[in-house]
Amino acid sequence: MELLEITGVLPEIRKKGYQKVQLEISGMGQDFQRLVLIFDKEILLHLRLSIQEYRLEINDYYFKEKYLIINWLQTRHPKYQSMDKNRLYPGQDVPGLGIFHQISDFIGFLILSLRLNGAVIRPEYFHDAVLFSKKFRFLTPEAQALFFALRRDFKNESIRGISTYLHSGKVRNHKDVLEWKAVEMILFLEKTLNSFVFNKKFDKKVSKILDTIKLSVAET
Repeated sequence: MELLEITGVLPEIRKKGYQKVQLEISGMGQDFQRLVLIFDKEILLHLRLSIQEYRLEINDYYFKEKYLIINWLQTRHPKYQSMDKNRLYPGQDVPGLGIFHQISDFIGFLILSLRLNGAVIRPEYFHDAVLFSKKFRFLTPEAQALFFALRRDFKNESIRGISTYLHSGKVRNHKDVLEWKAVEMILFLEKTLNSFVFNKKFDKKVSKILDTIKLSVAET
């Protein structure tokens, strides 16, 4: 609870009208934790975390390091259930809490306190990837190029609009239906490693793939 307090997660939740919040932590051994914040039987925050030795392949080199794996992240603002359902993002039953900055700080503190090398997440939805892209990057040039293409080709659309088109099967790459896949995004704590992995060679690959992508919305 203390870390949730320090990083501002609980103070922000209280500001939104949830005063008496329960914390439930369960797990399967030392390296897996399920963290849930509950108010009046409603889930406000659901996090599933694990610590894993993650195998990286970079420039034909293989090495293993321990990372915080974010298996699931969801926030819910059930007091806004009356909101127009058309304004919800794919995967939502109620709006989110809008506390990504605080959760990001919480994740950062966990990485430091556990002496890990960074964090890995597989965003289930495009709009999740947009949030995490502030600190994380896709580990493969293909995924990074697709992410850039979605922002480029739908620059006049809202993030919610792009995500809705994408996850309802309406986006085409040339003539093929584009399917969103939950591919790893990674945050390296060590800046040297970050510049080593995401180097000019990586950026050139991204640029080359980006030139081959042409996205559009299927006519209905």
